Amino acid sequence: MTMSSAYELRIRLPPLCPSLEICDDQSLIFLSSSSQSPPTGRLPRRLPHPKMKLLSVKDVLKREEDIQHPEVEYDVIKEHGDKTLRYAILSHRWDENAEVTYEEMIGLTKMEQRKRDEVRNRSGYQKIIKTCEQATKDGCEWVWIDTCCIDKRSSAELSEAINSMYRWYQNAQVCYAYLNDVKESTFPTEKDYRAYGDESYGWPEWFMRGWTLQELIAPKQIEFFNRNWAPIGKKQHLAPVLEEITTIPCDVLRDGMAGKRLSVAQIMSWAADRKTTRVEDRAYSLMGLFEVNMPMVYGEGKRAFQRLQLEIIRTSGDQSIFAWDLWMARTGSVLADDPSDFLGCGDVEKVEPDEFGDYLVDYIQLWRLGNPWYIQLNARKISTNPIHHCRLAWLKWRARALSQQLRTFTVSNAGIQVCLPVIPLPDSPSHFRAILACIRDSSLVTIDIVYSGSSFARIQCDSLDSTAYPMFTTLHLAHNQDINEKRREFTLDDVHASYHKFTRCGTYPHEFTGNTVTLSSLMDGLVVVVYANEDAGSYFAVGLGYYLGQGWVHVVCDEHQEAHSRQSFGWAAYNRMWRARAEHARNMSKLRGTHLARNTHFVKHAHLPRSIWAARVVWGRWELNNFRVMVDVEQCPGCCDGPWGTTTLNDWGGLSMPGLMNTARRTYSLKLDGWLAEVDRCSGQRNSLGDYGDYVDGILIRTGNIFEDMPSLGIDPKLPDYCPPVSRVSSDTRSKYYKTDQAGVTIAYHITGDARPALRQGRGVSLPANEHFVRLLKDFSTRLAGKHLVTTIVQCSDFYSIDRKGNRMDSGDDLAPDSGMHDAERILTPFCAIASPQVWRREPPCVRRREQFERIRKHFYALVNIHHPTGFELRRKFVVRRTMWQPQIFSYNCTV
Repeated sequence: MTMSSAYELRIRLPPLCPSLEICDDQSLIFLSSSSQSPPTGRLPRRLPHPKMKLLSVKDVLKREEDIQHPEVEYDVIKEHGDKTLRYAILSHRWDENAEVTYEEMIGLTKMEQRKRDEVRNRSGYQKIIKTCEQATKDGCEWVWIDTCCIDKRSSAELSEAINSMYRWYQNAQVCYAYLNDVKESTFPTEKDYRAYGDESYGWPEWFMRGWTLQELIAPKQIEFFNRNWAPIGKKQHLAPVLEEITTIPCDVLRDGMAGKRLSVAQIMSWAADRKTTRVEDRAYSLMGLFEVNMPMVYGEGKRAFQRLQLEIIRTSGDQSIFAWDLWMARTGSVLADDPSDFLGCGDVEKVEPDEFGDYLVDYIQLWRLGNPWYIQLNARKISTNPIHHCRLAWLKWRARALSQQLRTFTVSNAGIQVCLPVIPLPDSPSHFRAILACIRDSSLVTIDIVYSGSSFARIQCDSLDSTAYPMFTTLHLAHNQDINEKRREFTLDDVHASYHKFTRCGTYPHEFTGNTVTLSSLMDGLVVVVYANEDAGSYFAVGLGYYLGQGWVHVVCDEHQEAHSRQSFGWAAYNRMWRARAEHARNMSKLRGTHLARNTHFVKHAHLPRSIWAARVVWGRWELNNFRVMVDVEQCPGCCDGPWGTTTLNDWGGLSMPGLMNTARRTYSLKLDGWLAEVDRCSGQRNSLGDYGDYVDGILIRTGNIFEDMPSLGIDPKLPDYCPPVSRVSSDTRSKYYKTDQAGVTIAYHITGDARPALRQGRGVSLPANEHFVRLLKDFSTRLAGKHLVTTIVQCSDFYSIDRKGNRMDSGDDLAPDSGMHDAERILTPFCAIASPQVWRREPPCVRRREQFERIRKHFYALVNIHHPTGFELRRKFVVRRTMWQPQIFSYNCTV
């Protein structure tokens, strides 16, 4: 290995990477971070095929016979090449507390009597003795056992042994597979959960361990032994049973992997349900099967499996490595997180480049891509579109012309560069379905990808409605999780729902606490929140989701009393929204493209059956980074077939408001505590904070004040939760060309005219933006429906206009000062902000629904043959009925 390649490896390793040392021959030795002893100053030369430390069968057994004479020393472990002699090898299930280490094996006679007896009584030592005895019977003079033939104090030796282990098992004369949990004298041919447990799926535990996979495939000859070291069968004869247990084909078990047309996904599937003690060993135990080598870095976790896949990609052109199943909804790397992702991929076969064109044509005809025309001839469908035939022929030729690119991968920090045919998804310009050069059930395998800004990440997509032809494209597939994924954090504001005793009673599919919901913009995510009024037996659910990069909001209720509990209703609502998520996303996209596109917020209603309530959900434009969603319950006005748009908006980047507000007019701008705020002139009238009334022609006709009405609800307006916060007033940056030399003067920005208003000693006073004041506005929502409210006022001691040079032009003395103030301490209120709270807004009843109800009423009268009053009598009865029912409805609302 050259110095340049050494530094490349050094860069790719994670922060937990071990240190490197370069020997005289420029070879690299990787020191594991888990090494028990610090590295010495000099490391031995790394050979292309390192020698293996073998147990001398004769010396081990002789020492055991002369164990009562510890003064006699035996050289029980010696180094030899794996191709120069006959040796046996042991495959077994480790017992962490009973195995014998290399240090204990070579120093057994030098131990104290008590320690020596303790080592000899271990089950691991008995395995060594029994292995040597069996090797003697088979005529083998040497034995290799992983527990005592590797000096694990040296991380370099451990790394070399693991990288060479597959070859060592492959070159062994015979392998002894010791099944310590098999008591019978015959090999188990059926599952026995009582004997072996559920974790090993009813088979001996040896078949569920990660390291034993290569130990089963590599050796040419394997002999199985039970716990008493009685032989119970050989691999050649037990191949059909072993195939049932491990899903490994019989020909691979009998003849090995050489010359077989095996896909990467198929080999990975053999390890899908196996386990290892350390996470990294799930990757390291597979290196020999794929004939790759890589340094061992214990502590890197699942990244070891990603490094293994990248090494496989560098040496193989098999695209089935991307054909793992996306069991759980996630987004990111096209590489699998774990071998378990390949569970069930044993039937995936790789397709050679010269065969790919034929399979691609079959795939297009199977899914009828390109809108072909067919005629039915007996049981055959024959295409009659000549253009379709020409396109198929061109794609087939194109696949053969790109055969070299189809089997070539390039790995870089930009991703894995590969050439694939892709089909664009119709609902999103950034989502595609990529066709891989591998088949399952005689059809090409596909994966769904999304462009994340720099590379393509893998996602989960259930359906594809596109009929476009595939197009060959060179892609950069993301091979790490650091992609440009936008994780949206939605703020759920549902304090208004509690006014009618609706509380959050469940979230699906997972529980979350607080008011923040996080969703990814690259994958199809959905969170459903269920609200319930237990006393009234009413439920409704609000869903927040993403589909193909398009966010959507929906609300449903239990219309037909199908749910017997809130939990069953929650899951039913989740499944209902999940199935219809594509439709919800399309409706949201259409909504933003209509005349409502100028609106900043949108509203959806859902009438709650058997009640006078309606669930209302208000959400903003997510493309403007407005991720607040308000959930409310109000009296239904008969307009529950939204959504529709609304201009409900707090000042963008301005002060916080007690809930969503629709500001009436905003002609001037200045800063309050550094935040931009838009206000309007008071036009000679004196407005006080909290005034409410009717807003006509830019003038608020005052009918009352929130703070004055608070005592009627038993609330003291002097409490800290209801005290208005005071803000520092400063000039808008757009007024920088209007300068004044006087201190304490603020200049308000106005889009027209050369004059600019100036304020001396200005301050802003706003409504409190806390939960208590939000509930207060909800309390007034019935009585003050449709009213406007003064949310902010700007006060000053002097108000006048200035020109660009800062000269004073006129005075603002026409503004009425606050009562009770002398001229020396007068306070003027030149600006205020008037808004309509969202909770006070009432939408007009739907004309279409009223006409529908009128037709139903007429039809009902006709069916029961009841006299239907007309003219003056109808109007009189309607007025009487309305007068009689209105107090009852109002009383019912108040009590609820």
